[in-house]
Amino acid sequence: MAFLDSQLHVLIACGGTGGHLFPGIAVGETLSARGHDVTLLISEKKIDSLAASGHANLRFEKMPFLAMPKPWSPKMVPFLKGLWKGYSDCRTLIQKQKITVVLGMGGFTSLAPLVAGRKEKCRTLIHESNAIPGKANKLNAKFCDTVLCGLDACAPHFQNKKQDKDIRVVGTPVRTGLTQPITEDAHAFFKLQPDKKTLLIVGGSQGARGINRAVGASLKEIFAMGIQVLHITGPNDYQEVRDTYARYADMPHTVVAFCHRMELAYQVADLALARSGASTLSELAWFGTPSLLVPYPFAADDHQTRNAEIFAKTGAAKLMLENMLNAETLVDAVVSIVNNPEVSQAMRAAAAKMAVRDSAAQIADLVARDLR
Repeated sequence: MAFLDSQLHVLIACGGTGGHLFPGIAVGETLSARGHDVTLLISEKKIDSLAASGHANLRFEKMPFLAMPKPWSPKMVPFLKGLWKGYSDCRTLIQKQKITVVLGMGGFTSLAPLVAGRKEKCRTLIHESNAIPGKANKLNAKFCDTVLCGLDACAPHFQNKKQDKDIRVVGTPVRTGLTQPITEDAHAFFKLQPDKKTLLIVGGSQGARGINRAVGASLKEIFAMGIQVLHITGPNDYQEVRDTYARYADMPHTVVAFCHRMELAYQVADLALARSGASTLSELAWFGTPSLLVPYPFAADDHQTRNAEIFAKTGAAKLMLENMLNAETLVDAVVSIVNNPEVSQAMRAAAAKMAVRDSAAQIADLVARDLR
């Protein structure tokens, strides 16, 4: 795709969770490669700093953001104070960086930048990657010109006769680093054996305690089947999970708190056990990885279950509710896929069909459309 002749100054608000951050980074990388000036606005959470550290070529700005509490919660006052400060700081940043377009990737970290962008007469867009938009993006939509959806099922939630929005279904971007040809030996990188089937466990950027503990109770049976494990625990559970694996020191496995080389993780995976956040699903689809999806049970509006149902319906994944997840059900599910090549191959093909391979490019085109 040809580069644009003019330079945009774009602010991408994408902090708070990996589901917002990683797609935002993907769009930022695409716009930057086209010669545009990009600032990514992230939160002060540790996960944001970890992810940002792997992208030294991009400019990141941190701001303290709070999640919106319930209306009558005593936390509402500090939330509103923080929102006002964020709005003021964002206006200053927009003026300083000469921002002309603000893209919010979801969550309340996008609200202040979008409102500030609106006040500063910037073009404003939001992206919603889940099948059901959260309350933050329902509010954010009031302050944007264009709504971008990752899934077809999401678009009707933004259709409103009182608000004539430009609504586009564009998929959810995958980080550029994950889309490049792989020349490195992925098994060697993780110290795993190339002749064994590999179970990848990833709970998203924050990890997943329910999944981690169910896996811990299943390790004896999983290793007995000749399956090796690559377990990305999340920072909070790393010590506990590592201690569990220590009882199986002779079995092939690798345990890490966070992984900057997810393209290699997906490369070795014969099956992934994962949450069903939209960013994770877009990566599973990109690599055509069969998956067991365990939705986070406390996600707003149970959107992770809806995400997982869409993948399960196509045959790309199997859905397992966390309250049904235990050593027996997990082992049975793993065996039914890993030891059945026909099932595994069919799931791979179905997952690959779910991938939107030009999502970041589509969003970059829409961000820069006034230049055409």
